[in-house]
Amino acid sequence: MTITLGTIAALVLWGTLAGLDLVSLLQGLFSRPLVAGAGAGWLLGDTEAGLRIGMILELFALDVVPVGSSRYPDFGAATVGAVVFGAATDWSLSLGVATVLGLGLAMAAGATMPLTRRLNARVVRAHGPGLAAGDAAAVTAVHLQCLGFDLIRSVTVGAAAVLVGLAARWLGLVPEPPLARDLTVVALGGAAWSVAHGAMSSGRSGARWRYAMAGLVAGVLLAAGR
Repeated sequence: MTITLGTIAALVLWGTLAGLDLVSLLQGLFSRPLVAGAGAGWLLGDTEAGLRIGMILELFALDVVPVGSSRYPDFGAATVGAVVFGAATDWSLSLGVATVLGLGLAMAAGATMPLTRRLNARVVRAHGPGLAAGDAAAVTAVHLQCLGFDLIRSVTVGAAAVLVGLAARWLGLVPEPPLARDLTVVALGGAAWSVAHGAMSSGRSGARWRYAMAGLVAGVLLAAGR
């Protein structure tokens, strides 16, 4: 598969939008791995790979709650980079590596969030008197400067994720078939465990836990009946 400069630019823009959607703008689920992956796959002409990689990273991301000043991974652009690597390949060989790549990129992208917050805090302190006085110009200045910091962060993260995905693709970072398939199985198992852990954490007692157990039993019975 040939990836043109135009496609690369579109992927960087898509990754940037996903980064901004996480906190600053829209919050329209563009930062979710499933949506980010589907968009990246469509741009690359392999929507199926985008959905597949986005889905498995979404299962990991379901256990993450991005609220307040907590530290959390940024899965949006990371998923785009993982799809760049895994598009138009044998998914049974590349999915495990794409998952590891996506998780690593998500952690690295998430590490940029504290820096952005510190820059935002400096802006707020600099405009403290105006904000305290209710000055509309100070409020606008703070808003635009903080948005600018996140725009720079999102562009940087989006471009880096796409470049890492391209580099990993060019280097052919897929091990021999037996090991590659083992990695895919491990990635699927890890995603399943992440979902199970989140379900157990949020439903240790009460109706949620009973519904979870009923669903598990029903699923096992349906699987056994096939």
